[in-house]
Amino acid sequence: MPKLRRLRILAATFFCGILLSYLWVAPRLYDRMAKGYADFSNFYTAAKILQGGQRHQLYDLALQTQVQSQFSEAAALRNHALPYMRPPFEALLFLPLAYLPYARAYAVWVLLSMLLVGVSAAFLHSRIPGLSTIPWWVYYPAYFSFCPIFYGFLLGQDSALMLLLFGLVMVRWLEGRDFWAGCFLGLALIKFQLVLPLILILFLKRQFRTLAGFSFIAALLSVVSVWVVGCRSMLAYPGYLWRLNRLGSAAAIYPSMMPSLRGLVEGWTDPRHPLRSLDLITGWLSLTLLIWAAWQWRTTAPRSSNVYSAGVAIVFLTTLLAGYHEFSYDLSLLLPVVLRSCIVGLHDHGLDLVTRWTLLMGAGVLLYSPLYLWLVEKAHLNLMAVAVLLLVWGLARAIRTWQFAEAVVGPSHPAAA
Repeated sequence: MPKLRRLRILAATFFCGILLSYLWVAPRLYDRMAKGYADFSNFYTAAKILQGGQRHQLYDLALQTQVQSQFSEAAALRNHALPYMRPPFEALLFLPLAYLPYARAYAVWVLLSMLLVGVSAAFLHSRIPGLSTIPWWVYYPAYFSFCPIFYGFLLGQDSALMLLLFGLVMVRWLEGRDFWAGCFLGLALIKFQLVLPLILILFLKRQFRTLAGFSFIAALLSVVSVWVVGCRSMLAYPGYLWRLNRLGSAAAIYPSMMPSLRGLVEGWTDPRHPLRSLDLITGWLSLTLLIWAAWQWRTTAPRSSNVYSAGVAIVFLTTLLAGYHEFSYDLSLLLPVVLRSCIVGLHDHGLDLVTRWTLLMGAGVLLYSPLYLWLVEKAHLNLMAVAVLLLVWGLARAIRTWQFAEAVVGPSHPAAA
C-alpha cells in the first residue's frame, strides 16, 4: 500500500504539473485563437450564415470566406475560409453564439466545453469498471491534463461533446441498455466519420437493438438537416466533402497529423500531392481491423465481465483507428479506455507481464503530454496511432487470458481487476 500511494502521489504531481503548464501558456494562446485562428471559426461561420438567412448556401466556400474574413484574421490573410465540414444539424447548436462577437463566443464555447468534460469525468468515474479505484485527486488532474482534451479546448473543437456521447454509449452498453446506446451513438453523427466504422461492427455482431436506436436518431437528424439546407444541398454534401479532401493541406487536412491508420499509411507523403492509391490500402487495412475487432467483442459474455468490457474498449479503439478524418483532439474520446488500461496493467496480476506492460506502455505514451508537443513539432503526430495499436493488442491478449480463467473459475468482474 505505501508503494501504491507513492505511485499515486507521483502521478498526481505529474498531472498537476501538466495542468500548471497549460495555465502558463493558455493566455498567450487564447489571444491568438480569439483572432480567428481556432477551429471554432468554422462553427461560428456556419452559425452566422444561418443567422443571415442563407442556410441553403451553408456549404458555399465563397460565402464562408466572405463571412469568416469579417472576424478572422487568419481567413483574411489567406483569403480562404477554414471550411465548415460538419453535418447541417450541428450548425444549429452554434446558432445562439452567432449573436455574440467572435471572441466572446469563442470564450463561451471553451467554458461550455470545460463543463462538458467535467460532467463526463464525473459521470464515468463510478460507471466505467475500475475507474472508481482511482482517487479523485489523481483522476481529475489526469482527465483535464490529457493533451487531446486541452488541444480541443484551445481550438474550440466539439470533441468535449463527443467525449460525453461516446462515454454514454459505453456505459449504456455495459448496463445492457442497448437501444439508448444506439440513440447516443446517433447523436454522435456530428462526427459521422468516427461513427460509421462502429456501425459496421454492430452489423457484423447483429446488435439490432443498438442499430434501432441509432437509426431512429439518424432519421430525425436527417430530417432536421434537410430542413436546414434543403434537399439539393444535402445531396451535394458528399461531393463537397470529397472536394475538400482532395484539397488536402489547403483545407487543413494533414494525414501526417492523424493518429490513425490513414495517418500511418498516408502521413509520409506530401499533403499538397496526395497519392489516392494509398486510400485503397487505408480502406483495406481499416476493414480488416474492424472485422477483427468484431470477432474480439464477445457480446455473449456477461455485461459485468472483464471479457465484455475489454471487447467494448477494443471496438472504440479500432473505430478511431479506422476513422478517415481523425485528428489529435479526437483521441480524447479514448481517455476512459486509456485510464482503465492503466488500472488493469497495474493491478491485474492474473495477466502475464507482456500483456500488462503492453497496456501500460500504450496508456503511458498517450498520457505523456510532452510527447504530443514533440510530435507536433516534427509534424508526425500520426505516430500516436502506434500507442493505440499497443492498447488494442494488449486488450486482445487480456481477453484470451480472462476467457480461459472464466472457463475454469467463472466470470471475472472488472471492478476487481
